[in-house]
Formats: sequence, C-alpha cells, structure tokens
Amino acid sequence: MHSRALRLAATLLLVLPGGAVAQQQRVEFEITASAPLNEAGVRQPVLRTPGLLRDSRWREAIENSFPLRLRLRVEIWRVRTDWFDSQERNFAFEVLIQYEPLTDEYSRTLIFGGSPREIRRFTTLVDLERSLERENVVNIRPADVGEYYFSGSLQIQVLTDDEMEELERFLQGEPTPRDRQDPGPSIGRSARRLLLRFGGLPYQELEARSERFEVRPPPP
Repeated sequence: MHSRALRLAATLLLVLPGGAVAQQQRVEFEITASAPLNEAGVRQPVLRTPGLLRDSRWREAIENSFPLRLRLRVEIWRVRTDWFDSQERNFAFEVLIQYEPLTDEYSRTLIFGGSPREIRRFTTLVDLERSLERENVVNIRPADVGEYYFSGSLQIQVLTDDEMEELERFLQGEPTPRDRQDPGPSIGRSARRLLLRFGGLPYQELEARSERFEVRPPPP
C-alpha cells in the first residue's frame, strides 16, 4: 500500500493547478438529446463520460485501489422567450468505480434513491473504460409541449478514508454507527491519510448542455 500511495501522491502533485499534467486532461462530459420517442418529438437525455480513465489522475487512483465517485445531475429546461428559462425536472444519481484487489476485478455501481441499483464487474481496466464510454439514457422527459434542452453536471472525486470505510459497509448492507470505536489506523489507512494530507484530493466538476428540441402537440 505504501508504494501505491506514494505513486499516486506523485501523480496528484503533478496534476494540481499549474502542473504539467493538468494541461493534458481529456475527460469530458456530454449531454445530447435522444432520437424522438414519438411523433410529438419527445426526447430523453443521453449521457457520456469519454476519456475518464485516460486522465492520469483518475486512472492512477483506480489502479491504486482508490474508489472514484461520480455524482451526476440532469435537468430539463423549458425555453421561455419572454423570461428566464425554467427548470421543469431534475434527476440525480451516483456511480462508484473501484478496483477490488481480492478478486482482481473492477466494478461500477449505480446508486440512486439511497441504495445500489446495479453492480457490474469487469476483469480488465479496458473493459471498464469501454463501459464508461457508452451512451447512457436517463429515463426522464418533458411533460408538455414547448421548446426544451437538457443540462447537467458531473462531479468526480476520490473518496476520503472515512468515505471508503462507509462505502464498504454500505455495499455490504451493514449499519454505519458513528459511535463505534475506531481500532486504530492500519498501515494502509495511514498511508492513505498521508496521501490525502500532502497530495490533496483530486476533484473535477464538468457541465454540459444539449441542443434544443421542440415537443409538439400530439397529432389528431
């Protein structure tokens, strides 16, 4: 754990603002409108996160067993020519990405509504990256006629030491009492804390917006 933490710490120091690697980030966040679902032109938001694991910060974190949390929020906006655009609906969810050393597998966990809804496992980092590159359709749509667009945000961060422990208990269905006595830091946990203190937690927030589209009255 010491060697992995030190390698990741060196990477984090390089990608802090002003570092050389900070100019080479390639992670993106895209929102587009799907093909029309019916004759009225109703559409759904389609999300993509290309390049996430080509960014050295996030790839290095995963390879060193530091889970990543992706917080996504999608909004439906109605265009109004005589006033500010109005937000009609939004949907938020999380994606947890981690490497599991005991099984030598990578996992992607979809979480919304306060509980994990889908867990997918991958044998290689390449398979995980391909999964993240795919389009993901969010099942929300405008409810009325008008001109619309989709907007959203993506927050990417490495989990802190405490968050990692809570994540493990959460995924195992265990309670997370705050009054449980801490048995003391292990060597691995101490190395992580040292990393978080001196290397800093990498964090990135991206925003995106789709093209406009029109929802028409249903044909007679």
